[in-house]
Order: sequence, then structure tokens, then C-alpha cells
Amino acid sequence: MKGTREKILLEAKHQFNKKGYNSVSIKDIADALGISKGNLTYYFKKKEDIVEAILEMPTDQTPPSAPRTYEELTAFFEDMQSVVENNAFYFLHHAQLSQLSDYIRRKQSEVYTINCKKLLSCFEKLKDQGIFREEAFEGEYKCIIDSLLISCIYWLPFCEIKGISPSENSYKAHAENTIKPIKK
Repeated sequence: MKGTREKILLEAKHQFNKKGYNSVSIKDIADALGISKGNLTYYFKKKEDIVEAILEMPTDQTPPSAPRTYEELTAFFEDMQSVVENNAFYFLHHAQLSQLSDYIRRKQSEVYTINCKKLLSCFEKLKDQGIFREEAFEGEYKCIIDSLLISCIYWLPFCEIKGISPSENSYKAHAENTIKPIKK
């Protein structure tokens, strides 16, 4: 049986994903759960506190390790798209959320650093395997990785601007096209 705190987090994430962070109030979350706003604020004083707790929730998705093969790299891109779609509110409001608290900003930085290291390690392995070419200039792989991570973070808002669903405009396909210039 789920406790009140977990129910609040699941409902908040559901509503944030459906309506967007800015369109959901603490009262909306409490009403959806059939509890008072005061009961909810016993657990979380502000919406930022809810977002921080959502970031700490265990997920069904295990973060993939650093890809070692090209096939694992494309699976890594699929995983990134899945994470974005399952946490739409976080990515639709990524820049705003980073300004809400130092904790959220640190978490964003940690995720960037981890993914950057994983991808850089992968790119080097693929170069050693003869799948990727040498860098044309010092730091080329890092520039490509930054482009991949930026486009992942802003994939959902980009799809909204284009007026298409993320499934029509696959992040995986975009990522594979982004790395084509370094593939032998």
C-alpha cells in the first residue's frame, strides 16, 4: 500500500506531465487525491519541494552504463528518449526548474556530467574499434556530445514548436544523424 507521500509524488508527476509544471497548483494535486491542501503541505511546503522529491524517486528505468558498441549507443539514445517522454514536465520546464532551487540545479548538472562521461567513453571506444574516425579538431567529440545532450533536454519543446509528436520525430534518429559525420 502506498503512503500519502508517495501518492502525492505520483499524482504530482502525472499532473505535471499532463498539464505542465506551471499549470498545476498544490491545491490541484490535493484535490485529485481527495486530501486537503493542508494535508499535502504537511509533506511538501512548495511545488519545488515536490519536484525535488520526484527527482529522488526510484524509477523502473535503470540508467544504462556507458555504451561499448554502436548498438548499445543507439539503445542509449532510445533510453534517453524514453526518459524524456516519461518525465515530460521536467524537460518542458528544464530551464525554469533549474532556477527553482540549488538542489534541482545540482541534479541537472550531475546528470549532464554522468551522461557526458558515458558518451565520451563510448565515443573513444568506438574510435578504438574503428567505427568512429579520429577527431577533426581537439574537443570535437565533446562538442557533438554537448549537442546531443542539449537536443535531448529540449526535444519535447522542440517537437511542440514544430507541431509534431515526439514519436513522429524520434530523438534516436536525430542522435544517429548527429553522429554520422564521425562514423566511418
